[in-house]
Amino acid sequence: MPVSPPAPPVSHTPEPGPEAAAPGSRKGTRALMLQLAVRCGLAVVAVPVALAVTLVLFPFWSWVERTTGIESVGHSGPASWCYLAVWVPMAMALVLPPLWRLAQALSRRLHGHADS
Repeated sequence: MPVSPPAPPVSHTPEPGPEAAAPGSRKGTRALMLQLAVRCGLAVVAVPVALAVTLVLFPFWSWVERTTGIESVGHSGPASWCYLAVWVPMAMALVLPPLWRLAQALSRRLHGHADS
């Protein structure tokens, strides 16, 4: 009587495929979106801080006006662009890191790589 080779072990769970990584990546993407929303809220809250920093930098804005001729200081304080020059870097520092991670996570999902 011929002896047949042993049957491979039966697995009750299928091999993980690309869809197996999808729930984890969605959860990771959701967390990144939440962090981005929180950071955007912090950027809005940073407006008063930027206003205070701009006023503290009044001597700097006066120096900029004297040396470059660009109107930086008026009768009512620093010019509008001075406030933006302080707030925009603050907002970008808060918003860009999670936005960058979100773009990377979405890129990995589009190319079929699992989140690590």
